[in-house]
Amino acid sequence: MVLRRFPSRRCAIIRDVSGVSGSIVKQHAVLRRYGPLLIVFTVLAAVTVLDALFPPPQPPLYSKQILDRDGELLNAFLARGDKWRLRTRIDHVTPDLIRAIVTKEDRYYLYHPGINPFAIIRAFSSNLVEGRRVSGASTITMQLARMLEPAERSYSAKFREMIRALQLERRYSKRDILEMYLSVLPMGGNIEGVASASWIYFNRPPDKLSLTQCIALAVIPNNPNRYRLDRSSSLLDKEIQHWIGRFRERSVFGEHRLALASEEMLFPARHAMPSRAPHLSRKLGKWSAHDIVHTTLDGEIQNIAENLLRNHVRRVILDGVSNGAVLVLRNDSMEVAAYCGSADFDDVAHQGQVDGVTGLRSPGSVLKPLLFARAFDDGYLTPGMMLLDIPTDFGGYMPENFDATFRGEVAARDALLHSLNIPAVRLLARQGVTEFISFLTATGFSTIAAKRELLGLSLILGGCGVTLEELTRALSMFAREGRLSPLRYRTDDAFVEGTRMFSSASAFLVSDILSKNIRPDLPTELLESTRLPQIAWKTGTSYGKRDAWAVGWNKQYTIAVWMGNFSGVGAPALSGAVMAVPLLVDLFNAIDYDGGDHRIQRPDDVITRDVCVRTGLPPSERCEGIVGEFAIRDVSTTMTCSLMREFFTDEAGRVRYCRECLPSEGAMSVWYPAYDPELILWFRKNRRSVPEPPPHNTQCSARFSDDTPVILSPSSDYQYFIEQGSEQQISLHAAAHAGVRVLYWYVDGEHVGTAAPGEKLFFTPLSTRHRIACMDDAGRRSIVVLNVTYY
Repeated sequence: MVLRRFPSRRCAIIRDVSGVSGSIVKQHAVLRRYGPLLIVFTVLAAVTVLDALFPPPQPPLYSKQILDRDGELLNAFLARGDKWRLRTRIDHVTPDLIRAIVTKEDRYYLYHPGINPFAIIRAFSSNLVEGRRVSGASTITMQLARMLEPAERSYSAKFREMIRALQLERRYSKRDILEMYLSVLPMGGNIEGVASASWIYFNRPPDKLSLTQCIALAVIPNNPNRYRLDRSSSLLDKEIQHWIGRFRERSVFGEHRLALASEEMLFPARHAMPSRAPHLSRKLGKWSAHDIVHTTLDGEIQNIAENLLRNHVRRVILDGVSNGAVLVLRNDSMEVAAYCGSADFDDVAHQGQVDGVTGLRSPGSVLKPLLFARAFDDGYLTPGMMLLDIPTDFGGYMPENFDATFRGEVAARDALLHSLNIPAVRLLARQGVTEFISFLTATGFSTIAAKRELLGLSLILGGCGVTLEELTRALSMFAREGRLSPLRYRTDDAFVEGTRMFSSASAFLVSDILSKNIRPDLPTELLESTRLPQIAWKTGTSYGKRDAWAVGWNKQYTIAVWMGNFSGVGAPALSGAVMAVPLLVDLFNAIDYDGGDHRIQRPDDVITRDVCVRTGLPPSERCEGIVGEFAIRDVSTTMTCSLMREFFTDEAGRVRYCRECLPSEGAMSVWYPAYDPELILWFRKNRRSVPEPPPHNTQCSARFSDDTPVILSPSSDYQYFIEQGSEQQISLHAAAHAGVRVLYWYVDGEHVGTAAPGEKLFFTPLSTRHRIACMDDAGRRSIVVLNVTYY
């Protein structure tokens, strides 16, 4: 059995071995065919894994650069470690500097994969022959790797540089690697990169360097602290001359240029980095996560604004005004073209680091154009319509005009042009404080929005807080057909067409009014000595003369100026007309002198219509003077003038009859102006003679409900606060229509006194609520409710 089975097992083994051998032969054939590819794949996989597990160091954080719209450096800030390390873009470097560095450091930079095998072999041979290191064979990529990951010089460190160089070449383009290299080259002290060195050593951008300066920047990294140019230039000069000879041997740059470069002298220097627009630069530097911020600022306009503001403050500082701020806006794009937060950022004595563009200040009268624009859009006001300018008590608030005088009545255009306070406050009372605050909130006045519950009628005269930034944005709407858009500080900020806050018609009407040059806020000497630009503008002066404003606009620009002291101290000469307007005019003349006709154009829906010269309303047949005035088609009121009213008197003109007591004979029809009762009262107090009808027939027993007295005090619209036990009195004061001679006053139905129109009576309130009635001598009666709170 065994002898018979053994051969079969042996055969089976032989068959198995033969099968395995055949398989090995087949596998060997496969390996011979695909082995190289497998090896390459394995190596690549290993490199990829190792590259992912041990990535090269990231470039260091760069200095923040703030650039203007054309890419010019406005400001820069130290990077971490107090280093000046400006990111360098090849497009912003003169080709001579690139050529000098690449030729000197790595002529085959564009052709090798990060290491140069031929240079390595040559360097190894030279070092072996000399017995010391005479050449490192470092490519630009290897040098970058060493700067990103510093280490002691050794063969192991050199090997690591090679690996890192390969990794860098795998991850970045040649252009990116060269830009990183140029950005981190050591240039002595805390200076890194060619851009930083260009500004600090030569006070110019790296695209404006001479050939000698380019060679200097190529040489300094060889021994940064030995060749640093802010200490000495003698050693550097020798090295520059050496490399000029080397470049001549290699036929780089040309003989003539190298000859000129050899004659140029460099002097030891260390310049400060540019520091323009410091307030905006710091703000954008904090906002932006990028190290290069492209702003919308126009470098030329920024220089003009900074210089004019600085010189203007120097002229007025003896008048007690130590600072100012300017914002220049391009209306079409909403790009901020100039931003000056103070006259001198480095002026510690006058708090120059405070940003006057974003500082909260009282606006004075600068908000009035917005109020008038809304009134024009609401249709109840046109530029020629008359507004009252008389002393008015708004529940205890009695504002005055800036010149402490009153005009009785004044056209709306003159009220705005002369910035009269009483018409503006009366207009706000009619429009409604709450509604106007809602409009200002939508316009972007953040502090007004936050304090809306605390604000009243005084806000139109500056009783609120705004910023120069907010005012510029809001008043630019008059140059943008009533549209509100956000300001743009960076070129990558999206332009927003904006929301229409009022019509292009009212924007034109306000601009047309405020473009007149015969006005009180234009100093006479300025009118006589300076070319006035074609602009509209509005001034403002805060209470106590702490803030002076002037905001001007045409189609092209809106420019806003604030003058004052950051300490909040006022000055007698601190007014918009005296302090801010001259600078505003200088800015427009310097920035837009030859800009052509940029006045706000009249839209099609602004029409010219005939109106009564005495009221500004469409005339009736009794109106004697007719003039043409602007109005908004299908918006402005069409109510005709009713100033002249028919009365009936006896033939002597001593007694007035109503229709109920009109005699059948002996009466005649006469026409008298029916002025507002408050205006009649003001006329009488100021001894202004106006025609009035005679007193009403005393024998008439009829009673009327029209033309009732106008109670001026107290008012149902206000809450009166009275100290408990003080026995404080409340005034009773009313105006009446023409012909009224006597007014009768009642408190809770009890007669308390008789007075002429405009004459005041006083009574002591005894409860929290009283019903006040005033009746004239014709029996016409008005009633108000007095609400009292005791504290």
